[in-house]
This record gives sequence, structure tokens and C-alpha cells, in this order.
Amino acid sequence: MPNNISVIDLCEALSDIFIDNEVDYNYIASIAKNFPIDLVEYIFFEWITPVCYPNLCTPIPTVWAGFKPNILWKDIIEFRSQPRKNGFITKLKKYYLREKVKPDWLELKKLL
Repeated sequence: MPNNISVIDLCEALSDIFIDNEVDYNYIASIAKNFPIDLVEYIFFEWITPVCYPNLCTPIPTVWAGFKPNILWKDIIEFRSQPRKNGFITKLKKYYLREKVKPDWLELKKLL
């Protein structure tokens, strides 16, 4: 990968979609272009969305300028270490989140 861009950098860039501010899709794409699109899509929907989406669900989001990289990565690791549940509620939640952020993914995907 050029410029030593890591998965942590990708996660940080993708998390910008969930801040309470205007999304800079061009910046996010400039980072995401260094990875296979399938990996970017997986990380976006399976790691970033479940961890970061709650920020947009509060009347006054706590993150508006950007997620702190170390805290974000710690939250992702913690989320990924939780036992996976494949029940109906889990599948419904994943479907709901995917549909809610689909427009953002499609906007980003156009630039990749």
C-alpha cells in the first residue's frame, strides 16, 4: 500500500461519515482507494457502521469534528471481540444499519 496507509487509517477516514458535520467523500475516497473495494465495503458495514452510527442517533452528537483514532480503534477491537450472534434481532439490526447508511456508501463508491 502506498504511503504506508493502514487499516486503522481507513477506519478513521470511513468514520468521518458518522460525524455531525459535512462529509468529505473525496478525502475518504483518497484513503479508501488504497484498499480493495470489497475490503472497504466490509470494514464500512461490519466494523465502522455498528461502532459509529450511534453518534448520529443522539440529539446532540458527541463527535462532530472527528473520532479520535486510538479510541475508535479500541472500540472496533472491542466490538469485533464480542461473541457473534446470528439471531433474528442481530440480522434485523444489521439490515437496518446497512439501509440507513447505504446512500453514504453509494456516494463513496462512486469515487472509488
